[in-house]
Amino acid sequence: MKRIALTVRPEAVEDVLDELLPLLPQGVHPAEVADGIELAVYGEDLPARAELEALAGDALLAVVEDDAPGDLAERRRRFGHRWEVAGRMAIRASDAPPSESGLPELVIDSPAGAFGTGAHPTTRTCLEMLLDIEPAGGFADLGCGAGLLAIAAARLGFAPVFAIDHEARSVEATVHNAERNGVTLQALQVDLLTADPPPAPTIAANIPPDVHRRVAAGLAPAVVHVIVSGVGGEDLEDVLAAYADAGLEPVDRRGTAWRTVLLERRA
Repeated sequence: MKRIALTVRPEAVEDVLDELLPLLPQGVHPAEVADGIELAVYGEDLPARAELEALAGDALLAVVEDDAPGDLAERRRRFGHRWEVAGRMAIRASDAPPSESGLPELVIDSPAGAFGTGAHPTTRTCLEMLLDIEPAGGFADLGCGAGLLAIAAARLGFAPVFAIDHEARSVEATVHNAERNGVTLQALQVDLLTADPPPAPTIAANIPPDVHRRVAAGLAPAVVHVIVSGVGGEDLEDVLAAYADAGLEPVDRRGTAWRTVLLERRA
């Protein structure tokens, strides 16, 4: 069996899928990877690699073509996505075998390329910081993607938990993943450029700079911690200044190319 995996720019996933799916009735398997979204296809009679590359166009970042085992369990073992975070939690896709680490495990899928599965450095670093915060009251995951952070928060004992995204596919993925992991949360489709975030004591926000600035301006006094991600360079300092105006200061910074900053409300 042949496997072709295209890695494409995240913002172009839907357009690329629109091109690929008519040629691939057997389906496409999306997964978040460090550089973008991987779209993998399996079969004996796949379109030529060059044809798939052409359909991906300028969105294409990388492509791998190799042989895949015919046995489903072996394919899952070889190509299934799984990660461990801070030696305290394991994350895997539903088509990957369970972790052998014995760590608490979350099963997160990414239908149609929703973010937040744990593959991207920002998501993992946000989770690392969340693991270091004592669960106390509610949690809000802003830009929830597939819902990893919200689901982890619910598993850790935060309540109530809100998962918010402006994309319907992300809300749907979060609901699906919450049910799979047996946790309770509220997944909402909200435009954070026009609505204030929930007044949860702990917030994780992996969102663009302009949304961060709007969120900072609308923070409730009940917010004690904000995990800031999704920005870098000059934008990061500008975003942190907006949160400083809301009474929150950096207490931890992690990451290199992708920065994540934990903010805490001044006493």
